[in-house]
Amino acid sequence: MRYHKGAPLVSDSNLKRLIGDMLIALIAAIGWPLCRALYHIEIRRAWPEGHRHALPRRAILVSNHCMPLDPLFHGLSIFPRRTWYTLLEETCEAPVVGTFVRTLGGIPLPRSKNRLQDIENAVAYGLRTRGLVHFYPEGECFLGNQKILQFKAGAAYFAIRFGVPVVPIVTVLQRLHGLGSNLIKVSVCVLPPLPPPPPEKSPHAMLESSIRFSDQIHDLMQAEIEHVGGDPSLYRGPMPRIKGIND
Repeated sequence: MRYHKGAPLVSDSNLKRLIGDMLIALIAAIGWPLCRALYHIEIRRAWPEGHRHALPRRAILVSNHCMPLDPLFHGLSIFPRRTWYTLLEETCEAPVVGTFVRTLGGIPLPRSKNRLQDIENAVAYGLRTRGLVHFYPEGECFLGNQKILQFKAGAAYFAIRFGVPVVPIVTVLQRLHGLGSNLIKVSVCVLPPLPPPPPEKSPHAMLESSIRFSDQIHDLMQAEIEHVGGDPSLYRGPMPRIKGIND
């Protein structure tokens, strides 16, 4: 069901899970060959040798957001695991699109500070059920960007609050020159889980700890882009505003 302001942030039932699972399987079956054909996609587990290459049972996932297809790329990188994922409240309110993203596991992020506890409850539910909750800490899509913007600290806060690791998933873009065209290669790099610092007692100390942890995650992701060879010349600015989708 399409989301309306003030409604519960999580929409879940046995039927919706079944429909969502079927949609995810279909999207993966179609999306993988499509991404290979269009973007030569490569999914890399950038974990140390000998490290167990399995996602934690519970974790916060964070990604940079530089292409409209990032949700597909990042979903493929953890398949067959499923994640709840946060997105703009306006997207969930859109006709058809809102119902679709909610069925796949979308959690709207209301702008009202009065609903901060609702967001925390939704993240807790996500970790309790699918075990994974995904955030784009930059807040929006910056097309082609390989210089990650400063992160908002919400994802780091929830990792500390619930005592779960953060798994960074990095989209790296490279320009491929061939046949007279500038093609883009997409590498999706899944980094090792980062354990959170212990929770602080005071709200101010908790905020400071969240910001420090968020900055640490940001720097590791930026280092991965530079290590793989992301091309900063691909940057084309913020994704244009589409009324009812991201505006």
